[in-house]
Amino acid sequence: MCYVNSFCQYFANRYPKRFVKIGHPLSAIFVLSCTAFFFSLQMFYIAPKVFGDLAYKLYWIFSTFITHNILGNMMASYMTSSSVNTLSKDSQFPSPEEEHLWHHCEICKKLSPPRSWHCVLCNTCILRRDHHCIFIGNCIGHNNQRYFFWFTFYSTLGLLVSFATLYMYVLQNGGHFKKLSFLIVDVISWIFYQHYSANTFENLAFLLNISASFMPGFMLAYQMLILSQNSSYYNIFDCTYDLGFQKNCQSIMGQQGLWTFISPLLKSPLPHDGARWQIKKSH
Repeated sequence: MCYVNSFCQYFANRYPKRFVKIGHPLSAIFVLSCTAFFFSLQMFYIAPKVFGDLAYKLYWIFSTFITHNILGNMMASYMTSSSVNTLSKDSQFPSPEEEHLWHHCEICKKLSPPRSWHCVLCNTCILRRDHHCIFIGNCIGHNNQRYFFWFTFYSTLGLLVSFATLYMYVLQNGGHFKKLSFLIVDVISWIFYQHYSANTFENLAFLLNISASFMPGFMLAYQMLILSQNSSYYNIFDCTYDLGFQKNCQSIMGQQGLWTFISPLLKSPLPHDGARWQIKKSH
């Protein structure tokens, strides 16, 4: 994971325009394809064989809710800008008593608020910049981190539900589970030698499910830590702005707090514009 992240950072810094032009569309297609694949696999192949009529209908509702939140929060993260340019004209300049808290961006050639940093891919300073997400195609920051948090949450939840349902399907059909190494060998035998066993399809689905779970699961763990401390991806253990769990939630999720899990369409105004930050009293 670290090597992939380092390579992406190197390539993005070296060839930012090419990275945006190639990396963003391919990554978005990958996420959309995975979502469509696992949704179709579950709803049209696995779930009808696992659940009864009523349970299947309820599973449709639950799966549609998860998919709505995956795609809706992904789109909201992409369409919501956290650029300093989203600030009102008055907020783009510090008051005399706050000027010492701002820093000068050598690329933008102007002062930037606390916690904002320049993104070479977005070509602007980002309010409370967390990181640039290649899968979203946008910087995650003050205005859209709520959406990104729930995107990672529901992506992880959807894959866990998919795994559990596939597990139930195999057990109900008298199958059993092998070690991960045997699953890999079985799939490789099918790909290269056309050796197809009775469980090859299930083994392939399991491997895809497990592989796809790593990235959103990893990012969700980070986002939960960030939420608990009101920190950011590159300053993960910085507790300078930690105001307690409730205020931290409102700082990232808005006035509705964790109720934003319902839908990205739920209105939840943020407590401030991202230019002025309250510091933990001990600091």
